[in-house]
Amino acid sequence: MSKLLTALRFERSALLFSFNSFAAAMLALYVGFSIGLPRPYWAMMTAYIVSHPLAGAVRSKAIFRLGGTLVGSTVALLLVPPLVDSPVLLCLVIALWIGVCLFVSLLDRTPRSYVLMLAGYTAAIIAFPSVNAPDLIFDVAVARFEEISIGIVCATVVHSLIFPRPVGGPLVGRLTSWLGSADQWALDVLHGRSAAETDRERRQLAAAETEIHLLSKHLPFDTSNLREITNVVHALHSRTLVLIPIIDGLNDRLSALRADGHMLSPEVTRLIDAVAAWISDGAERDRADPLLSELKTIAAATPHDADWATLLSASLLTRLVDLVETLGDSHTLLDHVRRNKPLSAELAEQVGTHEHRSLHKDYGMAFLSAAAASLAVLLCCALWIMSGWRDGAAAAMIAAVVCCFFATMDDPKPTIASFGLFNLVALPIAAVFQFTVLPRVNDFPMLVLTLAPIFIPMGIYMAAPRTLVPAMAMITGVCNALALQETLNHQDFADFMNVNTAMFVGVLIALWVTGFMRTISVETSARRLLRHNWRDLAHHARAGAAADPIALAGRLLDRLTLLTPKLAAVSQSGELRGVDVLHDLRIGMNLVTLQKASPSFDAITRDLAERALAGVGEHYSQRSAGRLTDAPASLLADIDQALHVIAEQPPSTAKLAGLSAMVGLRGNLFPKAAAYQATAPLSMKGPST
Repeated sequence: MSKLLTALRFERSALLFSFNSFAAAMLALYVGFSIGLPRPYWAMMTAYIVSHPLAGAVRSKAIFRLGGTLVGSTVALLLVPPLVDSPVLLCLVIALWIGVCLFVSLLDRTPRSYVLMLAGYTAAIIAFPSVNAPDLIFDVAVARFEEISIGIVCATVVHSLIFPRPVGGPLVGRLTSWLGSADQWALDVLHGRSAAETDRERRQLAAAETEIHLLSKHLPFDTSNLREITNVVHALHSRTLVLIPIIDGLNDRLSALRADGHMLSPEVTRLIDAVAAWISDGAERDRADPLLSELKTIAAATPHDADWATLLSASLLTRLVDLVETLGDSHTLLDHVRRNKPLSAELAEQVGTHEHRSLHKDYGMAFLSAAAASLAVLLCCALWIMSGWRDGAAAAMIAAVVCCFFATMDDPKPTIASFGLFNLVALPIAAVFQFTVLPRVNDFPMLVLTLAPIFIPMGIYMAAPRTLVPAMAMITGVCNALALQETLNHQDFADFMNVNTAMFVGVLIALWVTGFMRTISVETSARRLLRHNWRDLAHHARAGAAADPIALAGRLLDRLTLLTPKLAAVSQSGELRGVDVLHDLRIGMNLVTLQKASPSFDAITRDLAERALAGVGEHYSQRSAGRLTDAPASLLADIDQALHVIAEQPPSTAKLAGLSAMVGLRGNLFPKAAAYQATAPLSMKGPST
């Protein structure tokens, strides 16, 4: 309650969102009244649930919600008639259906996930109340589908036509800000600014990256013209994705050179200054060709007997090439999005092939969430059947909805408790309206006027993420409790209390089951994410693994976004002690680079490179299994041998990539090892403990 009482300040956009949401809800209610639907308040409530401040998000989710509602209605229609005489079996099948749908939906963190999530709890919404009248299941299923669909369509139409707030504007704003911050981070790295400053910048950029990705998912459905160049935005996003490991790799190499007391050669220093000047002047790709040519020429001239400092410098130059190419393309694409600046033929061809962004999937937590939802529904059904409670179906129904809504959280208990509390707070409001105001309402315009003072203030707080759950709980609580119908019949107080008590019991059971089965600590969640990273790296280090930098960077960056706030909230110990959240990302990008270069090597060089990769894979397999040891000295020897033979290869792009990757792996896995010596690759000591 304190959240709503203290958050008295709101933006004008929140007020506009609330008016739009209320208009959509009233339109849905009016349509429901007009065509004689049995429960038009479902349409009203659905309009609020679907509403979102960004029009593109409403439109994208609307399509998938309609599909999920249709699937759920069909499943209920197929299950209830044959199983109505076996209530225990029916409850078991519905609970399993909800669990399976939730499990699959949690593995897809895009708007598509709404299809299966709604298919799960829509089946419960229709099936459970129909048990007492199975002969009416078809009518009930059609009515619920119509009511929910009307709410979805009304919300979509209103938020799309009346002062729509497109996704395109915020997305371009975030991309512009992100690229400006990336420019500044690159300049800070090249100028040797403090580690604390650059570390803060990279964490902020990594956190913003996944937000940009999730916004871009709604772009094809947006009301702005940007939806026509969705591929350009996706191409820009793919480049921002790899900019983080590129700039971080630059920082890693420069830090290694400075830490070892090596002086950069005048030539390398001049090139670093030239790249910094190019970035400061706007990072235009058209003016970068002479700089790129010089960087590649000097990097290719690395002698076969180069010492560690020379190899670090060559690797640094290779990363500078990557930086100039990727940053230049990013600025060109952003200029095309903002000012319709023409693209080069090569870049336009690349834009035509959109690469899929891979996100983290946690099968274990998805299974626990699904099991918790199924168990909560079964417990509600057991209470309902054994007690003979007439309205017990409402408990099972709300338990399914609550468990599905909050399944993505590490610890859903506080949010479910808040939802239940504000649902309870809504009851006195609904009771006063139901038994004192509603009897005096005679027509629809008067109903709208009397509902506005309740719903518009609550709708304002739906626009802010921190007050969304309390506001949504109160709105859905009032809608359910009022149960508005065309004749505006006034409920009996006993019926009013019976139904709402059942729903509150459903929330309590969902809360208890979630706390018992599903809740994990922030520290445990952070450890799970780290181990997922290590398993991913172990897999990508194996011979034959697909060298897909976008997919790997996507997963690692997504986990980085999830990890950063968790690491800040826990005391770092054991696996969490001294964790560098970008370390795994650097390792992953070096693995992919080496795998891409390896096919161009001769047989001996390729075998040595693959042996080093296998050693990296074994090291991360051990870490993912809980054996937190430093990388072994034998792996250092394998990396040095591979470095030695790659350095002896004739000048080529593959040689530069292989050298850069091996230098990156050596520096990250063995930061305290003695400097590499080309004449004695097997004599290096292991990492300091």
